[in-house]
Amino acid sequence: MKLYKILITLLCLFLIPIYSFAHGGNITGWKDKNSDKIVLHDNKYYGYHNEDGQRHYHQVEWDEKKQRWVIIAPAVYYDENFNVISNNNDNNTEKIEVTLADTVDGDTAKFIMNGEEITVRFLGIDTPETVKPNTPVQPFGKEASDFTKNKLTNASKIEIEFDENSDQKDKYDRYLAWVWVDGELIQNLIIKEGLAKTYMLQNNYKYAGILQTSEYEAQNSKIGIWSQETDSNNNSVNNVNSNNISTATSDTVTLGTIIVAIVIFILTSLKIIKKRK
Repeated sequence: MKLYKILITLLCLFLIPIYSFAHGGNITGWKDKNSDKIVLHDNKYYGYHNEDGQRHYHQVEWDEKKQRWVIIAPAVYYDENFNVISNNNDNNTEKIEVTLADTVDGDTAKFIMNGEEITVRFLGIDTPETVKPNTPVQPFGKEASDFTKNKLTNASKIEIEFDENSDQKDKYDRYLAWVWVDGELIQNLIIKEGLAKTYMLQNNYKYAGILQTSEYEAQNSKIGIWSQETDSNNNSVNNVNSNNISTATSDTVTLGTIIVAIVIFILTSLKIIKKRK
């Protein structure tokens, strides 16, 4: 019996901090279209979370199909006066100046860094395929590749910046980095043109809020890749982040489910063993 108590205690001690620090996936009053918890300010709607004893707001829109309020850009926080709160963009990371070696496609390029040629996969975005083996060129793939090539080849200064919350390399041994061209974030420029979607973009990445906001605007403007999206795939603002691994909530729920399943398995096994004895 003592073992049961120990396991349950350990489970609680492990899960409570996780759920305490996880960002909730829904704002207060999210199921009520006429909720008095939703505030209209400057022709935009905002809803709030209470997290770690502090209240912050997110811009939201009502999704008629799903009948709920959805957050437009989960990584963008607002205070009670609806000013953007500096969230995860205040960490000072070094920008490393590089020179262009070659472009690969819309979201990948080769650079010379410290005398060595490296391949960099642009962090946080995904452009349509143009060079992937056994994959046809996708709509707007050439436009994305041309846009990136033009920006990089005409840049006076190119810098890359690693994100402390991201792996430095992917499974293909490509560096994952933010890429700056003459002081502008190329990922954001590509997103604004409607030539990429956010991809594998964690909310704690340094420029997540910027990319999410630009994607929302490009989607609403129906430019580039968004001009060919059907209503069934594009009538909800929630689709802005549908291909992101971005919310702490989903990660937390998944982890919690796995832990609970393991504990139940252990307890059941112990119970069976005890009965056999």
